[in-house]
Order: sequence, then structure tokens, then C-alpha cells
Amino acid sequence: MLPGGMMPITQLIAMVRSTSPRQAVGLLAAMPADRIPVAVAELTTSDLVRLLPAAGDDLRSRLMGLLSTDQLADLARAMPTAEAVAMLNRLPAEQVHAVADRLPQPTVAALLTAMPADRQADLLSVMRPQQAQAAWAGTYQREVAEALARANAEVSIPANAPPGIVLVQIFGWQITVAARRDDDGRVAVRDAEDAAYRMRANAALAVTDYQPATDVLDYCDEARRQGRPISAVSWVDDRHDGFLKRALVSLVH
Repeated sequence: MLPGGMMPITQLIAMVRSTSPRQAVGLLAAMPADRIPVAVAELTTSDLVRLLPAAGDDLRSRLMGLLSTDQLADLARAMPTAEAVAMLNRLPAEQVHAVADRLPQPTVAALLTAMPADRQADLLSVMRPQQAQAAWAGTYQREVAEALARANAEVSIPANAPPGIVLVQIFGWQITVAARRDDDGRVAVRDAEDAAYRMRANAALAVTDYQPATDVLDYCDEARRQGRPISAVSWVDDRHDGFLKRALVSLVH
């Protein structure tokens, strides 16, 4: 008889938890097909984090396909963002869609960044509007942060940073950066400047995917004349990295 064929599930799960990950995975793999879903339903997040890396590709895919939405959401929250994204990208779209609204915002943002455009649109279409908007905003902020790093700036998110704000250090200056999608600069300038006051930074930069409004640019010009270095710039993709770098340099010279 196959291991676990008639063994009570509680006893089987106890064995899984008391053996090495490789041995535990072997126990699961040797179970009759109709018993595996019952066993998987009893696995905790800690169990899954321990066992999945030890499973081969085929078994891992099978186990992942049996996870409930609750299990998958808990697992994704327990994993580092990069690992969670890699895991989710291997799942069928239906599973990812079912769990999307329950994922941490940084995970959704990173997942969207890693997806082709058609899958991005599909995922956003099944999310709650507020969650989708936050995820899409987070994606833009992540992309801007990566562009800032390409400009040879040190980019960080300090513990005291307001939501959606990154701190850039370049040429000895600290600059708060607010990247805001679907904005003409009015929101981004306010957020960047408020963050600079709160974090005692030297300057502030607003980054948007629209051309900053004329009154926003006028406000920034006047602020600089008054000794408050702040600027606004448009960035959409890596073709605009040069504009972003020049905007940073303009604040420190």
C-alpha cells in the first residue's frame, strides 16, 4: 500500500512536519491522487514555505494548483516580493485573479511590472477599482525609482517616508521624490514638498506621466527663487531617463 494511503490525515500531516522537507515532499508525492487535495488543505503557510522549494517542478505545480485562495494569499504575503512574483507568474491566470485583491500592494505592483501588457490589463480588470488604482500607481512609482537608480542616485524608502515617497541622495543632497500617475504635477508637487519638510530633505522633485501644468512649473520657479529647491518633470519610460537626471542635477546646482 502506498504511504499515506489509509493513514489518518492528522497523522500524515504530523509526519510531514516532523521530517525533512525532502522526505515530506516524498510522502506527499507517494500519496494516492485522491488523498493529496485533502492533505494540501491541511497545510499551513509555514508548511508551504518549507516544502515547496524542495518539490520538483511537476509536484510544485500540482500542489500550487490545489491551494485555496486563503492559502495562496497567505503564502504570497509571507514570501519576499520577488519570490512571490515569481510564484504567481507560474500560476494560471484564474488563480492569480482570485487572489489579486488580497495581495500586498508592492507585490501587485511588482507583478504588474513583470507581466506583458495584455496580462496587466486582464489583472487590473478583475480587481476592485480602488485596489487596481493603487496597484497601478505603485507600478509607476517602482518604475520611477528604478529610473532614478539608473541616474546613479542612491534611492531608499526610509521608515519615516510618507506613502509613495522615495528619498534620493545625489551629490550629497537629499531629495524627496513623489511619482504620481495620471497627474499634471499638482498632486506630486504638493506631496514631494510636504515630504521634504517632514523629512528635512534639501529639495523635492515631482514626477508625473503627464506634462506638468504651466502653473505648477511657475510655482516651482518661484519656490526656487525663494530658496526652496523644487522641480517637476514628466517621465513615462526609459526614453525619458535623461529628463529625470537633468531635473535632479538642476536641484543641486
